[in-house]
Amino acid sequence: MQERRKRPRLRVLKSAKLVLRKSSVFDCVVRNLTNVGAGIEIPNTIDLPEVLEMTFDGGRSIRPCRLVWRTFSRTGVEFLLNQPLHWPRPQ
Repeated sequence: MQERRKRPRLRVLKSAKLVLRKSSVFDCVVRNLTNVGAGIEIPNTIDLPEVLEMTFDGGRSIRPCRLVWRTFSRTGVEFLLNQPLHWPRPQ
């Protein structure tokens, strides 16, 4: 496979959550990361929308992102903004 990333990614093993349409939340594992994107593992990527949100801190900050590629259990996302969005979440 030819490397197409613009920047090398840092290998990590970090838990995160994907937020879909502000109503569904899925756990995922981040396998590599930069300030512009991430490679993640999730049991099934079939139902993921093209645009979603990711949080690394339980919803205190949200990063909007879009899918760049996907296989059955892995996907690459590009962060749409360089800074996390801070939205108040109900407690």
